[in-house]
Amino acid sequence: MNLQTRVTQIYTESFKRSVIEEFLEGHLSKIELRRKYNIGGKSAILQWMRQLGYSSDYPLPKKPKFEVAPFKILMAAASDKSNLELQKEISELKRKLEDEKLRSEAYLRIIQKAEEELKTSFKKKPSTK
Repeated sequence: MNLQTRVTQIYTESFKRSVIEEFLEGHLSKIELRRKYNIGGKSAILQWMRQLGYSSDYPLPKKPKFEVAPFKILMAAASDKSNLELQKEISELKRKLEDEKLRSEAYLRIIQKAEEELKTSFKKKPSTK
């Protein structure tokens, strides 16, 4: 029989306070701090905040739902390509954009012609799902 033993980690008050302060600065979420410091328990940091007197109305930092890549990383990737390659890529993308604009216009004209001939509307009504 395979039994797992559970080890309870005990943290010092100064360590707890430093983790809480790092969390309140807003650079890392609770999950990221738990991973960084290998802290067990999903609500350990929240419990520490209560235990050490951080009020529940303390403004908690809000993490954005997405992160924008730093500009310097984008520039580093772009610097790998030569200027001529970038110009070719831009012209190719412009050509593709024009093709898609033409395709969209053609679809709109086909729909308009069908609506005229069939005397009906193909536009989705706001009440439908």
